[in-house]
Amino acid sequence: MIVRYLGHACFWVNTGKSTSVILDPYADYIPYQFPPLESDIVVCSHEHRDHSASFRVGGNPVVVKRTAEFESEFEVPVARTGETLTFVGVPTHHDSYSGRKRGPNTVWHFYLEGVHFCHLGDLGHLLTDPQLARIGKVDVLFVPVGGKETIDPTEAILVMNQLNPRLVFPMHYQTPAIEDHALCEFTLEDFTSRCSNVEDAATMAMEVDLARLPTSTKVVILKHE
Repeated sequence: MIVRYLGHACFWVNTGKSTSVILDPYADYIPYQFPPLESDIVVCSHEHRDHSASFRVGGNPVVVKRTAEFESEFEVPVARTGETLTFVGVPTHHDSYSGRKRGPNTVWHFYLEGVHFCHLGDLGHLLTDPQLARIGKVDVLFVPVGGKETIDPTEAILVMNQLNPRLVFPMHYQTPAIEDHALCEFTLEDFTSRCSNVEDAATMAMEVDLARLPTSTKVVILKHE
């Protein structure tokens, strides 16, 4: 599989059979380069415009989002490739005040080619024991690290320790391009300086394979346009 970082909290995952999933696409007020991609499925953690701009994705994708306050589960058959993907959404909050400040957030987890992916969206708190039990053992984690609207770098480390993933892609952090958008307050370096096993991939995309996942947690930095 290929995992490509599109900036902010958005990733594009493409399976070996070319089924494609885009996670948390952002609206065009976020000044990153959003490529003209088509996708089979778009997954949105919540309906803030920096995470739910499915209109930017071509190919008439199926949009997966939580529609109730309870856990959600969607089975999505992709006729083009013959694959069927299942997405499970665990209800969380966008803040540490039970959603009273910023509302709900959904942690989506799913399997692709035997790899268990988990995208935390705009998680605003540490995970509870019931939430951890519902998510289970994670292989690949997409974690926000920028604070202000999400967990901060220290909390991100704690959530990583809770989930014990094998591969971590940091997201949703402060950059010069979005410093006037009041979305983050900490940079990528504020997070990686707290980590012990970090690799700068120096590229926008990397191949992920179950047999080649690291045996202990590794943080991988992907570039974006």
